Amino acid sequence: MKHQESARPPFLPLEIVITLVVLAASAFAASPAEKVLYSFQGGADGAGPIGKLIADAAGNLYGVTSAGGVTNCAGGCGTIFQLSPPQQPGGSWTETVLYRFTGGTDGAGPSAGMIFDQAGNLYGPTLVGGDASFDGTVFELSPPTTQGGAWTETIIYRFQGGNDGEYPRAELVFDQAGNLYGTTFFGGSSGAGIVFQLTPPTQGDLWTETVLHTFHFDQDGGDPQSALLLDPHGALYGSTFIGGVPGGGVVFKLKPPAGGGGWTEKVLYGFNGQRDGDQLSAGALLAGRNGTLYGAANLGGSLNSGTVFSVTPPGTQGGAWTETTLHTFARGDGIFPLAGLVADQSGNLYGVTQGGGQGHAGTAFRLTPPQGQGDWTLTTLHAFRGGSDGAGPSGGLTPGKHGELFGVTASGGSSSRGTVYQIVP
Repeated sequence: MKHQESARPPFLPLEIVITLVVLAASAFAASPAEKVLYSFQGGADGAGPIGKLIADAAGNLYGVTSAGGVTNCAGGCGTIFQLSPPQQPGGSWTETVLYRFTGGTDGAGPSAGMIFDQAGNLYGPTLVGGDASFDGTVFELSPPTTQGGAWTETIIYRFQGGNDGEYPRAELVFDQAGNLYGTTFFGGSSGAGIVFQLTPPTQGDLWTETVLHTFHFDQDGGDPQSALLLDPHGALYGSTFIGGVPGGGVVFKLKPPAGGGGWTEKVLYGFNGQRDGDQLSAGALLAGRNGTLYGAANLGGSLNSGTVFSVTPPGTQGGAWTETTLHTFARGDGIFPLAGLVADQSGNLYGVTQGGGQGHAGTAFRLTPPQGQGDWTLTTLHAFRGGSDGAGPSGGLTPGKHGELFGVTASGGSSSRGTVYQIVP
């Protein structure tokens, strides 16, 4: 699809500020109910949904599957889907496949959730595909121009696998000027991944990539797979899966140039593995009050089952950022928290674990802050059983209009190919 500069709408103002992401005001009841909205069949409709869902104003949900669809790839090349709410009370949600990847120049294996621009175009990465280098892409999916028409996929960047990065695995983020920011898991001069910026074209389809930072493993982290957080001053915050000192991954800040020069990276905190967390999770860090950042680690903690943490900036006198472990998972309450967190107006945190729990197939949880000097309290909202209700939550939770939470599981459901689910008050 050709871009006309005069037709490009302004992008939505970024809501990523140093304040908690807010769910709808209604609180969760003591016994929330999980409901499967759709079970993937593993064929043309997709298989293995991954990443965070996104919702439009009408309540439609949009997401990706890492497999299924066209069979050019082993197991399928992946899809982009829409899930529409029922038209009548008690009815079923309807899945519509908006695009099926073919594994060629259009990419394959969507690897993270998508984001909207104001015109309703969707943007996201594919882990592989693009061209002969097969190192991943960033795509745009545009809605039909006529009612009933097809959505149009356009590749806006193809990674070459060298210094420009390879294997993007995280959601993207827009700035006010319409530039996109993201990370690649590998690539760069050290092979440890990069942070990149994509600038929209004045004509044509391909955007211009600028590498903002290249990671160097032990020095400043490696293999980033989390989405970036953009603050009001244009600085980017993120995490790396591994690396840094002592080696369990880092939380970093990337400051834009001031009066020329390049972007400047600063490691805010380096994780120590079993003590405080290891292998930081996908999904953006959550910005809280007074600059505090919240996130999760896949591993680490006393049982090496993962943690939820906060990192707090130093006071006015300077000093180091401080990490606090809010919860250490203990298998019975979940293991391997895979994705980012969301929060409500009371400061409760919500997330998922990929495994563990009473059903041994993952959990959705709430962490409630202490009223005084006590500990945070974990409540299991749902323990997946691995059958029709799904198994292995594979993306973060998305808040709905009425306090419900939406998410996906990588497997389980009626055909064991994954589900879209909701947890309601």
